[in-house]
Amino acid sequence: MIDTPVKEYGYEYDASRDDVIWEKSCHRTTDMKLWGALALQSGRDALKVIAREYQPTIALLPALSCDSMTLPFTLHDHEVRYYRLKDDYSIDFEHLKTLIPDGIENVLFLYMDYFGRKAASVEELTVLKNTYPSLVFIEDKTHVFLHSGSSPFMPDYTVVSLRKWLAIPDGGIVWCHRKLQKHDFLESTEFSERRLEAQCMRHKYLQTNEIELKSQFRRIFSTVSDIMDNNPEPCRMSAYSYELICKTNWKKIETIRESNSSCLISCFKHCEKIRLLQPQPKISDLYVPILIGNRDEIQKNLSEQGIYTTLIWPLSEEQKSVCPVAKITEEQMLAVPCDQRYDLDDMKYIAENIIHVVEELS
Repeated sequence: MIDTPVKEYGYEYDASRDDVIWEKSCHRTTDMKLWGALALQSGRDALKVIAREYQPTIALLPALSCDSMTLPFTLHDHEVRYYRLKDDYSIDFEHLKTLIPDGIENVLFLYMDYFGRKAASVEELTVLKNTYPSLVFIEDKTHVFLHSGSSPFMPDYTVVSLRKWLAIPDGGIVWCHRKLQKHDFLESTEFSERRLEAQCMRHKYLQTNEIELKSQFRRIFSTVSDIMDNNPEPCRMSAYSYELICKTNWKKIETIRESNSSCLISCFKHCEKIRLLQPQPKISDLYVPILIGNRDEIQKNLSEQGIYTTLIWPLSEEQKSVCPVAKITEEQMLAVPCDQRYDLDDMKYIAENIIHVVEELS
């Protein structure tokens, strides 16, 4: 063991367990509402709540959708159809309309803003709703959670994955604007406890550089989602995460992320080989997504330097064939961390190294 702190950027959150909250809430889930929403284990579980409300039908999803968005619908025997996105990541409504079947009572329609880029205007959504009364509108606000605000258009359901935003082991929410018919939820904390175990391992690794811990926590992080994926029923949020979320200073997180993303965006604007997907701060700030050539080699080089940039959407061949924008995004995108773990000096360091590697390898 080398008792020397490790400096890494990105990847999963680490955690130093809050034992006061842990002892109080260990092995419990919560049935409390969070901001008027159901408090669930993950965004995936939030979608399961919706998917199980309906008899098997058609689910329309953007072609740029990861497994965590698709699986809740397939677990409940819905047929997933992928619709195309335009170059600006808005919905290609002409393609979408070709996928909407006649004579079906409920057709599930999931949409989302990508890194602050609007999927559709209020007017477009309103026209769609009036033209196709069978559509059930599901908005995923994960990417714009801190900056979404209110809208005159009310979807039937709104979901958010919270564990992408802060160091909690589990957490997703769903606002239901239709009355739920099914109210049974799993009460297991196995997923949250396994993830918290990995987060604490990572914290210890960053403090001590005990290299054997790295393979242990990476193995847990890479396999723990199987717990959710093998069960079609939604699970409640752990009481531990619920209490941490309630204690969180969200305004502070918003301020730090806005400052960090602003710094990264300003730096990347000067590199001709980098295309920014989030053109300005304070419209998402989940990550700062960029498109680059030779993405895989660049990501590998950066990870060797301790800079971990996320690949968000491994896509199927069907998704890539349906939507050229989804294909390009999967092949070229990196999501650069801008979260509250880091300060402006960290952002400058990350940006300088990314620009150097991109200039050298792309």
